[in-house]
Amino acid sequence: MKEYHNFEIEDFLLDEYFVQWVKNPNAENNAFWKAWLIANPSKERILHEAKSLILSIKVKPFKEISSSKIESHVKVMMDEIQQIDLQEKSKGKTKRLPWANWIKVAAILTIGLGVSWLFYQQYNEKGNSAPMYESMVASSKIQLIEKINEDEKPLLVKLSDGSKITLYQNSRVSYPVKFEADKREVYLTGDAFFNIAKNPNKPFLVHAGEIVTRVLGTSFFVKAPNKESNVQVEVITGKVSVFEKNTQPNSGVVLSPNHKVTFYEGQHHFVTGLIDNPQPQIAAEQDNANIFEFHDTPLSEVLEKISMIYGIRIEVENEKLYDCPFTADIRKQPLHTQLEIICTAINGNYEIKGTVILINGQGCDSL
Repeated sequence: MKEYHNFEIEDFLLDEYFVQWVKNPNAENNAFWKAWLIANPSKERILHEAKSLILSIKVKPFKEISSSKIESHVKVMMDEIQQIDLQEKSKGKTKRLPWANWIKVAAILTIGLGVSWLFYQQYNEKGNSAPMYESMVASSKIQLIEKINEDEKPLLVKLSDGSKITLYQNSRVSYPVKFEADKREVYLTGDAFFNIAKNPNKPFLVHAGEIVTRVLGTSFFVKAPNKESNVQVEVITGKVSVFEKNTQPNSGVVLSPNHKVTFYEGQHHFVTGLIDNPQPQIAAEQDNANIFEFHDTPLSEVLEKISMIYGIRIEVENEKLYDCPFTADIRKQPLHTQLEIICTAINGNYEIKGTVILINGQGCDSL
């Protein structure tokens, strides 16, 4: 997995997936970089500077450059780079001059942009979950049953262990008549909701595209569209681990209720966030008629209660907000409406940063 959060401008300029996004944006890479920026706001300036530099370099499309011309161009560029290195060493400089570094970057970009475009096109043509699904099903050592839903109405699939799968339109799932002794494995392409029967001795594994979701007993969505390479997992109850196939479970991410992760196959990267409509996770509190009714309650207590009930971390940018009194009845309101009411009362606003809700405002003194 690429550690984009550690990237500097040079790293972004030389990253194939980033360059492809700048030169040929599409729905998939736009979604990835938008989500990444939300999770890494401190990198926004560096990312935009790298983007501007790439756009300032004009190259011909790859199809207009022959192999011999590319080889010749590479040789000339490499000779120039070596000359720059020799000049720097002869001057006894241990740190490369900024202008020299950018010449190297520009050289690599000039010869690399066209090649990366071809690679991405070839990858994108086959970069969806359907071929991967068919390959996994074909390689299974035990006989599988396949269910296909081509209707608008969801299809309920019941498994031998008591687990249930809600299969949505244009989706397919394959599973054995009887699970193996030590594990429960199913294969998915498309969208499905899983309600898994608990069995600590038999982990439940959902294979979708390039990722595996491992659970013992919980409910969650897996979205692996047939024509897209990215896969999304949304957890409703319990916890799951999501990791790339052929890797260890601890190499991926662990999701709690109301959290989601999107796996971008092209760059082997996970981006976490919150599901669109978070649900209360503590039934006893949820049933209490007065749990979301507040009378001059310090905002610190209000946010602590909401955070506990939804299992979501909430932070404030200005600690003065914690002392603000809050009076309102926000029962039977979804989380986002509750937050909007709170922010209106304190003349603030909120935003979602990855899996954290951040509330901004000047404090009660400014009201």
